[in-house]
Amino acid sequence: MDSKNQRSSLSLLKRFIGEAVSHRKTLIIVVVSIIGSALATLAPPYILSVAIDRYILAGNYNRFWFIALLYLSALTAQWFFATLQTFYIEVFGQKVLCDLRARLHEKVLRSRLEFFKDKSTGDLVSRIVNDTGIVNDVLVSGLFGSLGSLLSLIGIIIAMFLLDVKLTLVTLASIPLMILVAYYFGGKMRRAYRETRQKIAKISSVVEESVAGVETIRAFGKEGEVEREFSRVSRETIKAYLRVAVYMGLFWPLMNITSLVSVIIVIAYGGYLAYQGAMSIGVVIAFIQYAQRFRGPINEVIGLYDSLQSALAALERIYEIFDDEGVEDYEGVHVERLKGEIKFDNVWFEYEKGIPALKGINLQIPPASKIAIVGRTGAGKTTIAGLIMRFYDPTEGRVLYDGVDGKRISRKSLRRRIGYVPQETYLFPGTIMENILMANPEASEEDVIRVCKELGVQDFIMRLPKGYNTSAGEAGKLLSVGERQLISLARALLEDPDIVILDEALSSVDPKTERLVQDAMLKLMEGRTSIIIAHRLGITRFADKVVVVEDGRIIEEGSPEELLERRGHFYRFYVSQMGEA
Repeated sequence: MDSKNQRSSLSLLKRFIGEAVSHRKTLIIVVVSIIGSALATLAPPYILSVAIDRYILAGNYNRFWFIALLYLSALTAQWFFATLQTFYIEVFGQKVLCDLRARLHEKVLRSRLEFFKDKSTGDLVSRIVNDTGIVNDVLVSGLFGSLGSLLSLIGIIIAMFLLDVKLTLVTLASIPLMILVAYYFGGKMRRAYRETRQKIAKISSVVEESVAGVETIRAFGKEGEVEREFSRVSRETIKAYLRVAVYMGLFWPLMNITSLVSVIIVIAYGGYLAYQGAMSIGVVIAFIQYAQRFRGPINEVIGLYDSLQSALAALERIYEIFDDEGVEDYEGVHVERLKGEIKFDNVWFEYEKGIPALKGINLQIPPASKIAIVGRTGAGKTTIAGLIMRFYDPTEGRVLYDGVDGKRISRKSLRRRIGYVPQETYLFPGTIMENILMANPEASEEDVIRVCKELGVQDFIMRLPKGYNTSAGEAGKLLSVGERQLISLARALLEDPDIVILDEALSSVDPKTERLVQDAMLKLMEGRTSIIIAHRLGITRFADKVVVVEDGRIIEEGSPEELLERRGHFYRFYVSQMGEA
């Protein structure tokens, strides 16, 4: 991450804490338990000093049972509040973690498609799972734990001042040295931790890509290259962690040495004062106990500073996602039904600024008509389909539905009226029945069976080992491409859409399944406005109009027969693929 994009630690913490305090009831219990634990920690050393000076050294054992019971009560209170604090910090942390992950996942899910172009799946998974976990461990559990330690530290210092001012001031002389050490190593550790988070995300990305593309890797014999890439990233990750280890190896011994100085000072100077009679033995022992307890909270607070560097690096990556402005808006007019008329009015579109993918598209699609869009790879066919789905909005011009500008219509309601069958169908882990029902959760299993019979895919499903209860596998890998397309068509029909988009639905289907998929497509298109992104031109004979796209422009349009008679671009495409017309 560039330095100009790095945020100040204070702004990151303020923002996170501002979001976390929404869980107020649990937070109140946490704060009360922290204060109770801090106060309970102060009592035992003072009670011990009283017991030594007023009872043991004075030989007064008449009411010694009372001071012993008081000491035991202080220890019990300390245990109770510490237990309460530990439990409710964990409860609060899990609530914050759940909320943070849910919001981050929602942001990724609702981001525009441009958002994903320069981000790998592994990196996004790492931010949602790993980075949020680190933030929770440090900024919730660690921060509140250290807050308790800080309160204890303040209380210990106050108690020490009340016992003896001079000895307290001498004991605190080591604190500036601790702060100096922490300040020096803090920035270095934060940069090192940020690098480790980036390397972990890279490892996640390499693993995700190698698992997802295992068949392609094997087909091209690239196992060795993938293994070497993984090893390279792993070595870089180890180097990053070693840099962290070096800094920690220098940091902690220095902190321990400086914190031990305070205990040594108490023993030496306090013993001298006791020898001179200027201080009682009980007070010296209390001071030694406070100095020992003083060391623990300081180490924990400084330890938080150490861990904080890792958490801030993770928080930067999380807020980088939150602050991305490329989020789909779901505002607009809700539509229950569409007649199915679509009009492109001088539409220009750019994926990258200054590089138009569509150039002045004007296209009229009447209701219930069948339009085939053909052209070479990269001509703009799928971009047209993406604009109809409102995956993108035009850079210039308008896409109108029944005469209404698409930007005025709610994306969610618009997409519910469009049945979209992509070239590569993605099925979720689960049964075939569950995958089809995903299109319309309110539908019944009987509705699914009816749709499948209507499309003519019932026989294919019933031939599977468990029929509709057959598992589709991860991403549908237990089914063939053609079988996945049939499930996708059934899913689209279950929506009962007004508009159907078939984006090269036959391009990857084997000849054996092609006829079945084609018949299902034709049944799905009946009575609906249908846009066919055609790779196999045989399907164009069922279209009312063919639109030929080249370099982002419409260069021909007309019925299949008209275009074949003209012997233009479509004719040449058709002859090269199908033979003489």
